Amino acid sequence: MAYNPGDWHDFFVMSGGAAAALAGLLFVAMSLHARQIMANRFFSTRAVGTLTSLASQLLISGAALIPGQPLVLLGVEVEAAALVFVAFTARQALTRGRDAPAMAGRWTHRLYERVGGTIWLVLFNIAGVSLLLRAGGGLYLLAAVMFFMFAWNIYIAWVLITEVSESG
Repeated sequence: MAYNPGDWHDFFVMSGGAAAALAGLLFVAMSLHARQIMANRFFSTRAVGTLTSLASQLLISGAALIPGQPLVLLGVEVEAAALVFVAFTARQALTRGRDAPAMAGRWTHRLYERVGGTIWLVLFNIAGVSLLLRAGGGLYLLAAVMFFMFAWNIYIAWVLITEVSESG
């Protein structure tokens, strides 16, 4: 089962549907504060990152549901998405800037972001490599990554909405 996407059909249908629903809800929530988010580079980067992450979950779920797609191709798709997020996260960390709200500077928040973000990126990359090599957990690991991504995106979306609300 770890390397047969067909056995995971229901999981990826659920995951794709949940990602689409959460992305839609987040888009509506952010549209209520669009001016504040777009006026602040920190907020806009966080918003784009969260929406992009949910979109990647939707796309990965869709890719896993493609009938007859070779597992190695799914591994390439997962790894490509993981590497995009490594680059995006590095860019975000390097361009944090003066627009960051006070909440983002709190040590507990920085700890959550660094530990959670690192765990997510490492597991995401390992899942892609696992699928490519057919070793190390395969789709079980990808499922764990997807669950972690949902929890992480919900946390970051809540933080964004809280930060925007506190800023003005």
